[in-house]
Amino acid sequence: MEKFTYESLIKRYNAQRAERFAFIDFVLRFLGGLNRSDLLDFFGIGDAAASKEISEYKRLRPRNVDYDRVMRKNVILRDSFTPLIEIDAETALGMLANGFNKNKLYDRPMLPYKRVGMVPRHLDIELISKVTRAIHSKTAIKCEYISGNSGNHSERTLVPTAFFYDGYSWMFRAFHRESAASGGVKFKCFEFSRLKSVTECPNDSALPSETLAQDSDWHLLVPLQLKLHPSLGDDAKKKSTLMQEFGLSDESDGFVITEKAVLVYYLKKHWKIDVNESPSDDGNYNFHLNNGSTLKHLECMENVFK
Repeated sequence: MEKFTYESLIKRYNAQRAERFAFIDFVLRFLGGLNRSDLLDFFGIGDAAASKEISEYKRLRPRNVDYDRVMRKNVILRDSFTPLIEIDAETALGMLANGFNKNKLYDRPMLPYKRVGMVPRHLDIELISKVTRAIHSKTAIKCEYISGNSGNHSERTLVPTAFFYDGYSWMFRAFHRESAASGGVKFKCFEFSRLKSVTECPNDSALPSETLAQDSDWHLLVPLQLKLHPSLGDDAKKKSTLMQEFGLSDESDGFVITEKAVLVYYLKKHWKIDVNESPSDDGNYNFHLNNGSTLKHLECMENVFK
């Protein structure tokens, strides 16, 4: 089977068609299916042109896609899919978050650029694509997951609902069926890098109670009243740097932001927020959470105040 890069597709066809083939390949791989309307909406082309591009893609990769007459769409052939263009996990997740971008398919920065610590954690693109397809189709997966909080590495049944980036790791939100059945937390956050294996369950659709709409903690926004930590008083340089980085004026030593309740835990870690009721004497904090007493009662904030 012939291998392609984005540049070789441009040489074989032209820039416009290469972008369309790359788009078809990307949508099939990470969302699991494609309609002509997807091409119409994204590229502003007509029905005939969309059909032509899908047909040519099928000629290039006949074992990647088939037309499902029940669903009335072109669907991925999971067992035989071979990407037309290879793409790394970081780029794929970035485009799923921000939209398909042809400029991400080749290394042509407009200014000298280097990403520090490009692979701090292993991201398996095949496992990631199975999770993102499940998010899009609202179906379940079975997976082996290395938990950082317990020794339980047994198979789990999850219904992935969303994904996010905490500034360090790519993660996804999911309904955990085994935990819910035992009276535990229903919706949890998982790191893509800790997945050992993933099996898709395309015929196991999410129940209404397992969908993102029912994840109240995901939709709950909480205000965080942050104040420069008192311990910074002895370190004028660090205090001045933080004020510059967070846009604080000389007249202000704090600010208020709003964040999803389930994501405050990650903000606490990365911003070094002291959540003790009275500021700690520890000099490793940047901020103190002033309104912690109004948030402690929230079940999803339990990890924040441990």
